[in-house]
Amino acid sequence: MGTGRRLAVLLIALALIGVPAAALRASCAGASCRSSAAAGTPAPFCALPADLRTLITAGTYEGRSPDVLGVAGSTPLTSDVGAGVTVSWPSDAQARASSVPLLFLGTGIRTTELSSTLGLDQISPTLEPLLGLERPHPEVRHGVAIPGVAIPGRSTPLVVLIVWKQVGMSDIPNAVTPWFNRTSSRPGSTNEPRPDEPGIAGGLATPGSLPLDPTAVESTIGTGGIASQHGITGTWVRNARGRLTRAYGSGAPPPVIASLGDDLDVATNGASKIGLIRSAAGDVGLTGDAWYGTGSIRDATIHTGPNAAGDVSRFLRNGWGADATPDLLAVPLTGLADRETAQIVRVVLATVPDATVVVTATGSLTAPDALDASAPPSVRVAPRGAAAGGFFVDRGGDTPSTAQDVVDAMRNQTAPDGTPLYADAFASYAVRFGRYC
Repeated sequence: MGTGRRLAVLLIALALIGVPAAALRASCAGASCRSSAAAGTPAPFCALPADLRTLITAGTYEGRSPDVLGVAGSTPLTSDVGAGVTVSWPSDAQARASSVPLLFLGTGIRTTELSSTLGLDQISPTLEPLLGLERPHPEVRHGVAIPGVAIPGRSTPLVVLIVWKQVGMSDIPNAVTPWFNRTSSRPGSTNEPRPDEPGIAGGLATPGSLPLDPTAVESTIGTGGIASQHGITGTWVRNARGRLTRAYGSGAPPPVIASLGDDLDVATNGASKIGLIRSAAGDVGLTGDAWYGTGSIRDATIHTGPNAAGDVSRFLRNGWGADATPDLLAVPLTGLADRETAQIVRVVLATVPDATVVVTATGSLTAPDALDASAPPSVRVAPRGAAAGGFFVDRGGDTPSTAQDVVDAMRNQTAPDGTPLYADAFASYAVRFGRYC
C-alpha cells in the first residue's frame, strides 16, 4: 500500500470520530520493512523467510499451540475456529501485509505522527502513565510505551479501547475522497493541545505474531506481551491436562502474564471499574479476568445488536469515568465498524471529556479464493482440531496419529491448480529450534 493510501485511511478514521487533527502520515509499518529471506534449506521451518519465522515463533507457546504447524502456499488457506470466526493460515503474504490502523485520542495525548514500526503490544504500556500505573515485572512483556504519545503529567479518568476484530489495512475501503474533503488541520495547532482539547496520535501497527486469530491478538493488546509470552495463541488451546479447550472458557489455561486491567484492579484495590462489551469468550483478553485470584472483576455485557454506542452509554451512566479513580472499558466490534466507532467516541467525549480513546484492529487479509484447511483424511486430529495455522493431533484411541504422520500427509496435499497446498509443514517443536536456523 502506498504512502498516499495509508494517509487516506488514517484521515478516514480521524474524520469518523469527528475530531479535527493535523494530517498524519504512516511510514513503513509491519513487516513491509522486511529482512532478507533465509537461505534455502530442506530443514522444516528453517526454509521459511526470516521475518515469517519470527512471527510464527512469536505466536507459538509450547504445550498450548497446535502439535503441527503449517504455512500456506500460493493458495490462501483458512480455518473455521468456531462462532463464525474464520482465520487465515500464516503465509509469506501475511508477513508482508499484516498491518492495522492505530489511533490514540484524548486530552493526555500529544498530536503526533506515529512514524516508526509499532506493535499492538505497545498499547497497554503507552496507557500506563495516563492511568497512574506502573506495572510490575515489565521484563515479562515484549511491548514498551510508544515515545511521545502520552503527555507527561496528564492523567485520564477513563480509557475506552475500541478494537475492530478481523480487520486489517487490506479491508479498508478505497473510496477515500469524501473524507479528505471533511478533514483538515486545526489552524495554528501545535503538537501539545490545550488541557481541554483532545490530541490525536495515529499510524500503523502490526499484531506481532501469526496466525491472526483475534483471540490471540486481543490478548496481546490487553497484556502488552506477544502470544509466545501470554500463551493465548488462538481460539483453541491445550490445557495442562492435554485437553483442547476454548481460550478463556471452562478448563482453559489462564494467560501466563497479567493484563493491564488485572494490574489496574490490584493497584487501586478494586476501586477501578473495568468493563467489557463482549461478543465472544476470547474478548476477555482485552481486559483480563482476575489473574491475581481476586475473584471476577468484570462487569461484562453481551453485545448482540448494532447499538454498541448504547451499550457504552449504559456503562457511563453506571459511573465509568465519573471520578478520579481511572476506569477501563473495552469494546470489541466485529468487522469494519466505522460508524459505530464514530458514535461511541462522540458519546464518550461528550460524557467524559478527559477520557482517552484507542482505536485499533486485530488484523486480517482478504482472500476470497481461500480454501478450508481441513485435516488430511489419512490422519487423526482432535475434534475441533483444525486451528488457524495448524492441527491438534488426536492423542486418544488405539492407533493415534503422530505429529510426523500429520506433517507427511500435509506435505502430500495439493491445491486445485496442482501446486503444493502448504509451503511448509512441521511439528511445533521445530519452532523451538528456530534460533539455530
